Amino acid sequence: MRGLPTRHRHHIFGAQSGEGDDRRSRAVGLFTGGIVVAAVAAAVTIPAAAASATSSPTYWVSPSGVSTGADTSCATAAYSTVQSAVTAAQAAETGRSVPTIKLCSGTYTEQVTISKSLNFVRASGAVTIELPASPVNSTTTCQTKDAATSTEVPQSVIEICAANASGANTRGVAVSISHVTIEGEWPNSVCDDSLYDVLVEGGASLSLADSVVTQAGAYPLNGCQGGVGVEAGFSPTGQIGHAVLVSDTINNYQKNGITIDGADSTGYISGVTVSGDGPTNQIAQNGIQISFGATGTITHSTITGNNYTGTGEAFATGVLVVGGGGKVCGNGVSSNPGLVRDATVTRNTLINNDVGVALFNINSKCNASVHIPTDDVACYNDIRNSHGYQGGPSADANISGFETKKYGAIGDQAGISDTGSHDLICHNAISGVGYGGRDSRSELPNPKPPAWVRPIDIFSFAAAYHPVVKANSYDGKPYIPH
Repeated sequence: MRGLPTRHRHHIFGAQSGEGDDRRSRAVGLFTGGIVVAAVAAAVTIPAAAASATSSPTYWVSPSGVSTGADTSCATAAYSTVQSAVTAAQAAETGRSVPTIKLCSGTYTEQVTISKSLNFVRASGAVTIELPASPVNSTTTCQTKDAATSTEVPQSVIEICAANASGANTRGVAVSISHVTIEGEWPNSVCDDSLYDVLVEGGASLSLADSVVTQAGAYPLNGCQGGVGVEAGFSPTGQIGHAVLVSDTINNYQKNGITIDGADSTGYISGVTVSGDGPTNQIAQNGIQISFGATGTITHSTITGNNYTGTGEAFATGVLVVGGGGKVCGNGVSSNPGLVRDATVTRNTLINNDVGVALFNINSKCNASVHIPTDDVACYNDIRNSHGYQGGPSADANISGFETKKYGAIGDQAGISDTGSHDLICHNAISGVGYGGRDSRSELPNPKPPAWVRPIDIFSFAAAYHPVVKANSYDGKPYIPH
């Protein structure tokens, strides 16, 4: 089974395979993003005006700012909160130049809402924007359809919304942020599926560089399915978002580090470090998710520690690419949610995730891979897992991700798993006892306890349709899935 927690539901992805087949279903906690790099990057490129601040108006923010200040430096800042500077800049924005907001050293305890193109630049020292003690729900036009779709209204540290008055997506709003720490940390008592450090919707684009995004959702972890570091787009309400993330650090999230979600949403993620909470029996985390019609590129990034040790038929993933299915599968998005096509996961390092890279595009009956080519790519990745099962599962091994008729829920770990059509899996170096291949005593389709483990899994649940698998290795030796 595959659980799909989103802003408004806790439904289950589930299907039973053919008669007599001991394989029943697999479970992964989902949160409803080479060839594609140029296309994806172009879709989220910040306009030239936003990239240059030479002719743009500038607004200075300092904890000691006063409205009578000359507003030419940190010492003379006219704004003491980020939101007050945003409001002033947006009121003066003409469309011919993009205002720049210079953030002076300090901690700004507030929620920030942005609806026009802006550049945020650190002017001095360390800059943190953190969630206030009593956060409020969003009131932007991006939430127009929340009630009609039974969606929980989100709370965010930073929300970027470009939707028009009717809630429809627009184009042209581009926001850049660099060298800033964005910190959430809702109380552990909060159980809400709509908590974000950064939320991008309404067709807006975000460029985030050299920044830290931390404490998204309730912390310490609880079992509630909210808490995403950066989310671009939201499929249940048709919101589109675009994100370019470069050299960022994302950690201490409750559910997902990064989510790129919904038709026409795009992401380009490069040189980013995404760290899950490590072994936990509280929640099945995902480092990066691309889902339901979105696409994206993940490259040269390090994704670690998405490791679920609890019960409840779930496993965690480093990278999750998920599309298709529908209401019959229990994901509640729509009767025909979009596939993820042409997503690329290349030259990354993935360590101690239950499943390193999970490609999952399922048909509308939730019982087979789609036959429409998805052409997703997982190549040239270094994928490792030291949490094995020899002599019984280690304390940090997954124990419940694969449900069988005979044995119930057993562990489920793979370097790469594929349910999709014509996906390419190539030149991956997979290693560690946590992804150890089956030996001569193992049988398909009846895995024995304590776990289903493969370096590359193209067989279980819904077998991949015409995958291209070549030049991969396990523990330094050539590996062909079997």
